[in-house]
Amino acid sequence: MRRLLASIALVLLLGASMSCSTEPGPRVDGTRSSLDTLFQRLRTTPSGEEARMIEITIRHVWAQSGSRPVDAMTTSAVEAIHAGDTAAALATLDRVVAMAPGWAEGWNLRATVHYLRDEYGEALIDIERVLALEPRHFGALAGLGRIFLELEDKQAALKAFEAALALNPHLDDVREESNDLREELAGVPI
Repeated sequence: MRRLLASIALVLLLGASMSCSTEPGPRVDGTRSSLDTLFQRLRTTPSGEEARMIEITIRHVWAQSGSRPVDAMTTSAVEAIHAGDTAAALATLDRVVAMAPGWAEGWNLRATVHYLRDEYGEALIDIERVLALEPRHFGALAGLGRIFLELEDKQAALKAFEAALALNPHLDDVREESNDLREELAGVPI
């Protein structure tokens, strides 16, 4: 049941992150300094509503590949995921990462598809690439934690969840999973 809920959450996050880019268009100004400002506000705002808006803005920036063909293929891949056709989604995302190897979100989406297909090793490789390109990708870190849970490495899962929460302390589901793990691991050195 927990895996099903995590999978549903990942697919919903995919939809939310890609809903802004279904129409290919000009790239959103995603400069490092504007993202730096957004991340600072995300970490410090006490308002849950403001945090949600900031997170949506960050995801919107991440969702922009800068290429109309890549955006169109990504939209097609997300539609395939929603239809349950992970094979088609994976084939499309293989083309996306080949065409845009410097775009973190392409790797993140492919990691998500690998996760949904229980291909944890491949998902880990793609998440490593995401984090090399965008070390603040709290969604990839949360996904990493969920993969470690599937692999029964609770200490590594907790570290990944805590890293995600350090970037975005408003991830309530991740906080709940982190708290559960912390209680379960009480007394076990991390």
